[in-house]
Amino acid sequence: MLVFVIPLKSPQVSKSWQDVCSIFERTLRSVCNQTSSNFKVIVVCNQKPDITYTHPNVIYLVDNFPIPQPKVRFDKERDRTKKMLAGILQAKQLENTTHIMLVDADDCVSNQLAKYVEANPHQPGWLIASGYWYQENSKFVKVMRKAFMNIVALAIFLEQIYTL
Repeated sequence: MLVFVIPLKSPQVSKSWQDVCSIFERTLRSVCNQTSSNFKVIVVCNQKPDITYTHPNVIYLVDNFPIPQPKVRFDKERDRTKKMLAGILQAKQLENTTHIMLVDADDCVSNQLAKYVEANPHQPGWLIASGYWYQENSKFVKVMRKAFMNIVALAIFLEQIYTL
């Protein structure tokens, strides 16, 4: 089973919590649109987002993570990393987890990922080397082939690789 882990920033560090929730809801719909039902989504956050979309495969891991301080260098990155690690630990505890994919709260993903992982359960993982660049509210989507890995790092790894 593929487990998607999505760290979500807290409302206290968001310029617009409403925008964060709206974009996250689009991401969640994208992730949950898998053609196989053999997946879970773990959303790691300080506060559950204000969205209407629900799915039975979504698990919210709400914790009292320290709120990142804007003037503390790398504090936002540290918060994101802590949330990713908490999500990975939770994913490893789920029954039947074979692979884990970290997803940003503003990403959209292929609906074929869970099906592909299900068909290849013993593969160590995959790097996604191309994708699309989309600016919210834009009419354009850009295909990113060469520079995609410099901007975005998308990967699916075998659960055992995440030994913490």
